[in-house]
Amino acid sequence: MPKNKVKLNDKQSNRKNKQKIDKYVSDESKQMRNFLIILFSIIIIVLIVYGISNLLIKDDEPESEDTTQTGEIDYDKVSIGTMLNRNYKEYYVALYDAEDPQAVVYSAIITKYLDSENATKVFFCDLGNPLNAKYHVGEGGITNPDAKTISDLALGDLTLIKVVNGEIVEYHEGLDAIKTEFNA
Repeated sequence: MPKNKVKLNDKQSNRKNKQKIDKYVSDESKQMRNFLIILFSIIIIVLIVYGISNLLIKDDEPESEDTTQTGEIDYDKVSIGTMLNRNYKEYYVALYDAEDPQAVVYSAIITKYLDSENATKVFFCDLGNPLNAKYHVGEGGITNPDAKTISDLALGDLTLIKVVNGEIVEYHEGLDAIKTEFNA
């Protein structure tokens, strides 16, 4: 029985100590303590929900591979509006549609010419580009082989223009004329 008394006395002394402590705690500090407890509880609940949802979402998402490509500038391509502004004294501009079935043949002739010694620089202008479309008269249209300025141009399906000092000096139309010019 003496142990029970000790326990009873211990409980009573704990109550008295708690009452003494409570006497010195104001209502504002009790409210602040309750607010902090609620705040930390909400933060913990949010973190738990975030962690669980993050784990579930990562498992459900298929892995996607984002690939990026570095941009390349092709200095051998020009538009009709800029073809007379190159930094060369003398050069050719080959004008044809890159989607033309014969484009591979045209490209092969130009590449073979460029591989030869003392070849003059050749630029490519795609007539299939919407910026160049107004100068392309097509197969049945009337071309202007005497054009000396850009505004005078009327181009067929395959044209080779020689430019010297920013001026058109030669105008070749058709595959045979280009083969002759390039000795192909």
